[in-house]
Amino acid sequence: RRQGRARHRRAAHDARPVTGPAPLSTAQLLGLSITRRRPVDHDPRTPTVVLVHGAMDRAASFGRSMRRMGHLDVVAYDRRGYGASVDAGPPGRIADHAADLAAVIDWTGAATVVVVGHSLGGTVGASLAVTGSPRVAALAAFESPFPVLDDSFDQVGGGAVQIGASQGAADGAEHFYRLMVGDHTWSRLRERDRAARRAEGPALMAELADLRIRERAVDPADLDLPLLVGMGGLSSDRMRSGAALLAATAPIAQLDEIANAGHGAHLTHPDEFARYCDDAVALASVPQAPGDGS
Repeated sequence: RRQGRARHRRAAHDARPVTGPAPLSTAQLLGLSITRRRPVDHDPRTPTVVLVHGAMDRAASFGRSMRRMGHLDVVAYDRRGYGASVDAGPPGRIADHAADLAAVIDWTGAATVVVVGHSLGGTVGASLAVTGSPRVAALAAFESPFPVLDDSFDQVGGGAVQIGASQGAADGAEHFYRLMVGDHTWSRLRERDRAARRAEGPALMAELADLRIRERAVDPADLDLPLLVGMGGLSSDRMRSGAALLAATAPIAQLDEIANAGHGAHLTHPDEFARYCDDAVALASVPQAPGDGS
């Protein structure tokens, strides 16, 4: 496996001012629910940012960060099987989610985009990027899973796949959600919100099962575009080591840490996550050769 040379830095996230919200619009595409904030004076030479959420998440989780990126054209969408896109059709493989991402990129009309994926959203972005999509200028992946890097295929999902197979997808989804946010947070959800999360079980089971198949794994060593790997300063050792390994493997990579944040940095630290997105846009415009992460 070839390896890049990543630069690890604790980002100076107060280096650029956070801007106020741009005008909001919504749309539907192929059953996918899309949210966009686009400044009236947007420069078309600046890449559009497309945000891709992780497992059992939704576009709304990026809302506070999007409000702080008023100088950028920013798009987020509920992935197939989640949130307002729960009825968009049968959930499929990660490659199918990458095809949805490509359709959203086409819908934006942007000449170039920067894809920012949180958790499994970064894996979806990489799945598209390795195909050589010419409009994707850079990729950012915040604590995204790539089991090919540490041969952790059988650990994907933390038991959710097994529970889904034996007890049903809804129970598997509940187990996964509790694993991510804790039993206390789950207990505080309204009954309708619990039902909505459990309804996302088929989408979750499909993508976790796909992520466990070695032959379909996305190899970050095949990425030939700038990659900004993100991690939280308070994230688990497993998340942090995975991010470091990703940055060390991708040919053109930087490792960016958001101090005092955990895996849900987009929720708890929206200013810093907005600047992380801004850094990814800046990285897209810097010529770099493979192996040069500086």
